[in-house]
Amino acid sequence: MSSEDLVAAFGRAMQEYQRAVDLLDQRVAERLGLNRTDMRCLELLLEPEGAAMSPGELAVAAGLTTGGVTTAIDRLERAGYVTRERDAGDRRRVTVRPTPLAQQSAWELYGPIVTAGGEFLRRYSDEVLQSMIEVLEFSTGQYDEHAKRIKD
Repeated sequence: MSSEDLVAAFGRAMQEYQRAVDLLDQRVAERLGLNRTDMRCLELLLEPEGAAMSPGELAVAAGLTTGGVTTAIDRLERAGYVTRERDAGDRRRVTVRPTPLAQQSAWELYGPIVTAGGEFLRRYSDEVLQSMIEVLEFSTGQYDEHAKRIKD
């Protein structure tokens, strides 16, 4: 297979992967009784570095307005997936955190993929894994840049 054929095959594989992720995320959102925007917010809060965010931080990370993120947080709170907590040092500051129910539900739905993916990836050398990370980081940057361009 030529380099051009491999690039085209990689592009097709990436598109199929994106569709599969999109479908899974839709099914998870449906299972949790959420819409995709609420699911995106919950996903951000469930990341290790996002486990507690102010509504403003969450709005920026999710690409939402402050009003939009407030509505999403309200729905997530009613569903039992997040809590709002006042900052002890600054009572005006509110932090949004995922609940144990959200963490448990996410693990039940995504855990098998995490486990199987980890087992699969351990077959590869550090160099190959670094190349995969580079491709994914480049792709993420491209998508973020183009999403911003389309919005503006």
